[in-house]
Amino acid sequence: MSSSHSWLWSSWFWLPEGTTWDAFKSNETIQYPQFRDLSYSILAGIILLAVRICFECFVYLPIGYYGGWMHRKQSLCTRMVDHIHQLIGYGSNTNKFRRVAETAWRFTFYTSIWVVGLCVLWDQPQLWDVNSSYRDWPNHHIPDKIWYYYIVETGFYWALLFSTFAFDVRRSDFWEMMLHHMVTIFLLSMSWTINFVRVGTLILISHDSADILLELGKLFRYARWSTSTTIVFVILFVCWTGTRLVYFPFWVIHSMLFEAPKFVQKSYRWENLLQRPMVPRLLMIMLCVLLILHLFWTFLLLKIAAKSLKSGVDDIREDSESEDDSDSKKRD
Repeated sequence: MSSSHSWLWSSWFWLPEGTTWDAFKSNETIQYPQFRDLSYSILAGIILLAVRICFECFVYLPIGYYGGWMHRKQSLCTRMVDHIHQLIGYGSNTNKFRRVAETAWRFTFYTSIWVVGLCVLWDQPQLWDVNSSYRDWPNHHIPDKIWYYYIVETGFYWALLFSTFAFDVRRSDFWEMMLHHMVTIFLLSMSWTINFVRVGTLILISHDSADILLELGKLFRYARWSTSTTIVFVILFVCWTGTRLVYFPFWVIHSMLFEAPKFVQKSYRWENLLQRPMVPRLLMIMLCVLLILHLFWTFLLLKIAAKSLKSGVDDIREDSESEDDSDSKKRD
């Protein structure tokens, strides 16, 4: 057990030549990320799940109830109790409000965290120069605002992983979403451990922008606002292409593939699989997995666009969601 533990945390596995774990000890001028900090991300995930349930019951449900989007055959309190029963597995898995509530929560979080991320990263060098993610590594100070931002974002993916598996409405891309959440958690955790936090923040803020529009478009679609859905879908596709298919591969992945070795370890060769360290190769694999998933979802978006041109915007996202036909035709 001790030998496997020592191998797992060996400098050869994690760190470039000439670098030891002593270089990651915080001092008066630089606060370094610590692996033990990641335990707070799990706690953050649990808290976010609780916040989500509260928002669904006490914010989204009353809005739908009093806004006229739901029948009032049952009282609001009864609706709340029924929704909680559905979350813990004692209700219908195809209830339309569950899908709307899930989408509303993700829209709320992505919008909030993107604004927060923009504020905390505005004065950070990597936002304006991606190569600053590696320049002067590992001596990158982690301000408190970045610490909280990263931990909360990681916690959100823990919450998504659990909710997708346990009580979210099962969609046709269930396994792709599970893979995405697991890869993202590993990517964020590993980058945190070796202080590749700067490049991690760029991945987070660029991805969140498209997610905001995706969830907003789904909300408009659920409300059957055809014109708004079409407008958001067009903006989404432009944003998605710019962030997921251009910025992510040609800036983020490119910088890590070609620029990071210049600043971190000039002798590093990706093709030399036995050369230390190993973790950057794992990070690169996970980045490529995310890119493949982006291409898969881009195909779905193109498929949706083609279908909507033939049969209308009401079909948007229908292929990727397991919807009850009756619920898609009437109010919940």
